Amino acid sequence: MTSVAINPRGRAICFAAALLFAAGTPAFLFAQTELQNPLRITVVTGGLTPRSAVIVAASGGGDTRLSAAPAFGIDLQYRTFSRASIYGSAAVAFATLQHGTSLGASVGGSSSDATIMVGTAGLVLDAPSDWFGTAFRPYARAGGGGKRYSFSTRGASSFITGTGDFGLGFRAGNGSVEVAAEVRYLPSVFDQGKLPTRGIVAQDQRQTDLLFGIGVTVRP
Repeated sequence: MTSVAINPRGRAICFAAALLFAAGTPAFLFAQTELQNPLRITVVTGGLTPRSAVIVAASGGGDTRLSAAPAFGIDLQYRTFSRASIYGSAAVAFATLQHGTSLGASVGGSSSDATIMVGTAGLVLDAPSDWFGTAFRPYARAGGGGKRYSFSTRGASSFITGTGDFGLGFRAGNGSVEVAAEVRYLPSVFDQGKLPTRGIVAQDQRQTDLLFGIGVTVRP
């Protein structure tokens, strides 16, 4: 039998090649799994936090605001590229409209119920798998859609307005079930003319909402 001697430099090259292969194999297998299971279905629970008053009081009195509210939703993602997915998302939040001094006198009471529905679509971009590994994947989303406001307040009308949808989050897990957490920024405007007002000229009020969520993802 003839033995082949490998010099130290050759052994170093072989060792480096083995390390590169070992490091690349999980990412390759992860990419294959992503392509074989491109659909993600995530059920989300969390909270919606409106950051802006819907009516700023005309003379320094109390503002009319939407309270922070529990939110529930579903998010569908379909992978179209190795790191990018298109998504469609829907959520509903059950808030309270806290009555301020510029709300119509006929409304009565100090608060009433409000329901906020959000529907958006756009693109989700994952961080490269070699940054954090394949079991922990930060991501960002960007899209847009609409919000629907509905009130039990006397004299108020439901309406729909456009919204942006920008978020940061992460997923954990490699199998058919993952967990996810994220925060989303939903900028829009609020039509004050849909509420009974007094002492102000109704206008479109800038509205900033944050949507926090944790979810469980299934990849069928």
